[in-house]
Amino acid sequence: MPIALAGLVAVAAGAFASTWPGFDPKAVEVVGNRRVPTAQILRVAGVSPRVSIWLQNTGAIARRIQSIPYIGGAWIHRIPPASLRIAVTEREPFAILQSAPESAVVDRSLRVLETAAGDEPLPALILAPGLTLQPGSFAVTRGAVELRDACEAIAARHIEPRSLTLDRYGGLVVTLRDGLRVLFGQDGDLAQKVTLVDAILAQVVHGQRRVAAIDVRAPAAPVVVYR
Repeated sequence: MPIALAGLVAVAAGAFASTWPGFDPKAVEVVGNRRVPTAQILRVAGVSPRVSIWLQNTGAIARRIQSIPYIGGAWIHRIPPASLRIAVTEREPFAILQSAPESAVVDRSLRVLETAAGDEPLPALILAPGLTLQPGSFAVTRGAVELRDACEAIAARHIEPRSLTLDRYGGLVVTLRDGLRVLFGQDGDLAQKVTLVDAILAQVVHGQRRVAAIDVRAPAAPVVVYR
């Protein structure tokens, strides 16, 4: 009897939640967004104004919102009697990914956020032509991951890269903000080579000599090319 009674109560509660108009959402709040307009989030969320907040599919709402390229995460909270709160996190631009003829802004996870305008103050990761850069997709290729990791390792030493690419042999080539080219190659410890480049740059600045390129493909015998 107690089990049967509990079942009846649950059924009655479900029926009440689905039919009482007082639970229909009267307000939907969006928090956590700075870049993505609230109106866009609400439009994509697709909250039904005539469905009880208890019967709204919050998982589906969150997935729809996460389809917006700049959205990293979305959580839907029910606030009785008739409100919903949408909390989001946004992705941060990390670099410009170039694969001729396309060019796009990506975050650290290499999600394509938007087509690049061409004036973003971000390092460029230059790949071979032919990669499709559709906003909302992930450009997680081996080359893109290698360039992303190299960009982080270089920036961690306060060296500002303007562009990173791989030569025809797979060797890393970095162009710095002042136009100086650094040839890292593909063999050896990148962290060790970055430390070596940092030391060379410090000497160059101290000596006030203009450098065109630094070749550390063979760390034991680095080559500095002056202008």
